[in-house]
Amino acid sequence: MHIDKPNTVLTPLGIGLALSLLGDATLYAVLPSPEIARQAGLTLAMVGFLLGINRLVRLLFNGMAGWIYDRLPRRPLMLISLGIGTLSTAVYAFGSGPFTLTTGRVLWGLAWSGLWIGANSMTLDISNDLNRGHINGRLQMWFFIGVAVSSFCGGIFTDLFTYRGGLWVSTFLSGVGLLIWLRFLPETRPEKHQITPLIKDEHTVKAGFPWKLTLSCSLPFFINRVIFTGVLGSTTILWLSQFVEDGSLTFNQIAIPLATMSGTFIALRILVSIVSVPQVGMLSDRINRRWLVLAIVFLIFGAGGLVLLAAQNIWISILGVILAAIAGGSIPALIPAIIGDQVPPHQQGRSLGYIFSFGDLGSAIGPPIALSLVGIISLPTIFLGCAVLLILTGLFTAVFAFQEKNHFQKIEKPV
Repeated sequence: MHIDKPNTVLTPLGIGLALSLLGDATLYAVLPSPEIARQAGLTLAMVGFLLGINRLVRLLFNGMAGWIYDRLPRRPLMLISLGIGTLSTAVYAFGSGPFTLTTGRVLWGLAWSGLWIGANSMTLDISNDLNRGHINGRLQMWFFIGVAVSSFCGGIFTDLFTYRGGLWVSTFLSGVGLLIWLRFLPETRPEKHQITPLIKDEHTVKAGFPWKLTLSCSLPFFINRVIFTGVLGSTTILWLSQFVEDGSLTFNQIAIPLATMSGTFIALRILVSIVSVPQVGMLSDRINRRWLVLAIVFLIFGAGGLVLLAAQNIWISILGVILAAIAGGSIPALIPAIIGDQVPPHQQGRSLGYIFSFGDLGSAIGPPIALSLVGIISLPTIFLGCAVLLILTGLFTAVFAFQEKNHFQKIEKPV
């Protein structure tokens, strides 16, 4: 199906994704509280396992979800995925104890595999070589908006309606997202005759699955998640504690509690990503060199941001936060655009599934690695070590930038 106006897909798609995150975000926001954990029938030790199990589930489901999206229409799969996600939130609200809540988390892992791979597949469907970076950037923008709003609302709903009441509100809103998709989300999958050349083109059959490109994209995606989601996400409050006295940070004689500052800087990172990601994607469209832009993001914004983040001056360190946020948000937008440029449509879902599995692995192992190292070496040293890793990854992507072909040459000029 040809979509003339990307907003007809991106707007309902983004709203539904944002609403789907409410249940998951609520658990992350309130379940670590001992009082809330008791209401859920959990110990704090169980909470850590419960919050991470959905990522382990996605390691199993991502490849399968991508394979299915390569073969079936997007819209019904997205509706089923959001339905499963809504069900998972209802399970959190209704049930208690480790078995029931683990079931809910497994359902959410399955749902998010379908939702995120499907959303990226739909985005690639409605984009072309001239706008793919920008449109993928806008999808990432919607994701960050969803993370920010759902995290904020999850805590408020709990305060207003209690733990279970807040989850029922989240279930209702996720159901509203499902209704929005039923009414407004169109099918985007290309017509059958546009994707069947895989079977009929002998050259394409012999070419097989693009493992080299998929694994080459998986490495920077993995490193991005380890560092920006894992290390930085788990050490924000520790980083801020270097600059505080008596548990608060003072600006213009106003003392701001450490926890409040931590939440503020997490929100700042998300805001920077929301603003910058579409612009970076648009830049990759204009110069048509996605690997080159990816290398610049890793080397200048990523590594440069981590070096500044290690500074002992808070203002220099805050500049590092901003640069790192640009990198952390842009990398997940550029890599799917590369897949859209270079992988046939009938293989894009599977390729994205494998790449996202590497990302989920990075998100899972990043926090324990960072928090275990904190007891051994200083936080600035950890940041500098991450900067070195980003430089090496940037050099890796630079190799592909030198080999990159200009895709504008592949676009037929109108007669």
